[in-house]
Amino acid sequence: MAKSPVVSLVLLLLPLILFGPMGIDIYLPAMPQMARSLSVSAADIQLSLSVFMLAVGLGQLLFGPLVDNRGRRPVALCAIGLFFVGALVASLAHNLPLLLLGRLIQGLGACGTSVVAFAVVRDRLNAADSARAYSYLNGALCLAPALAPVLGAWLTLRFGWQANFLFLALFAALALVLVMIRLPETRPAQTRHQPLLSPRAYLAVWQHGAFRVYVMTCIAAMGGILTYVTFAPMILMEQVGLNEAQFALAFSANALVVMAASFSAPRLSRHLGRHRVVSGGAFCLLAGGTGMMLWMQSAPGLWAFMLPVALCSVGFSLVLGAAAASAMAPFADRAGRAAALLGCLQMAGAAAAAYLASQLPLPAGEACALTIVALALLALLALTRLPREQRVLADADA
Repeated sequence: MAKSPVVSLVLLLLPLILFGPMGIDIYLPAMPQMARSLSVSAADIQLSLSVFMLAVGLGQLLFGPLVDNRGRRPVALCAIGLFFVGALVASLAHNLPLLLLGRLIQGLGACGTSVVAFAVVRDRLNAADSARAYSYLNGALCLAPALAPVLGAWLTLRFGWQANFLFLALFAALALVLVMIRLPETRPAQTRHQPLLSPRAYLAVWQHGAFRVYVMTCIAAMGGILTYVTFAPMILMEQVGLNEAQFALAFSANALVVMAASFSAPRLSRHLGRHRVVSGGAFCLLAGGTGMMLWMQSAPGLWAFMLPVALCSVGFSLVLGAAAASAMAPFADRAGRAAALLGCLQMAGAAAAAYLASQLPLPAGEACALTIVALALLALLALTRLPREQRVLADADA
């Protein structure tokens, strides 16, 4: 039986989407060893996450117009090449500045492949199928958080932390071959050609009211999950006392929750509408953050942290696919630029939220919970600003 166009496209684009989560999740179990090897603090190693995420976010302002002006395929090939170089630089790092440089280059490569993937989805699918594709991609993305920490723990214990980045370089090399063989050019003929880094072009996208609202919900969802990822090694390995292998298993178990919720999101969107699904996801984030705050204060431990995280992960999964599709829907002729602005604001906002959370004068569990609660409230407040007719339109398109 032939595969559906949505499933076929998701399978083709999956390697492009995996660069981001693979670049984050595989070396989480190696962080304590990296800190000892480079003679820096755990907070310094955590900075490599923020540098990567900021590069993924801010670099999209450049890659978006490149994707529209030069095409999807050549940008994908160049971005994969950047990720390959960055991984090699990080693997050879003997001090923190060189590690951060490698992570910066990797982040730029990951942001380029992400913009291409979002643009190709918008090129090939309508709004309803795009929402399905984004949700399926989010679910498939959980292969990285589910498997990468286990692989990273094994590589770290067997070969040292540098092996994680050498593996990422190998992954990039294989993805480069796959893209060269399988990814056609999908840029529509009517795509607008605009100057690189044109503030006016980005302002035109930002001025769309629905885009602003759904971007804020994407920031909240991504910020919540990145805050968890940033604090998880500190809470689970340093406070709870898990070793590298135990941490990888706990992290992977939660990734399976995200996968299940992401694959369920398209069906919920069809029955309830995209806007209702986004709203429900924001409430899940709020409930999870609140539960974490209460339980970590009363009985700090593995389950007091991971059960609320699971609820937050359901919220993240429900929000991200439906909100991204709703934000991108009005921009068929500017898919690359709209995807770039969405990705930039989403990643930069999430990285900023995680960094600010790490600076709070609170225990790690409480800082993580407070940040997630604040982000969920931000999402719910933003959703109240969307006019009723646009909510109805988003639900009708599902």
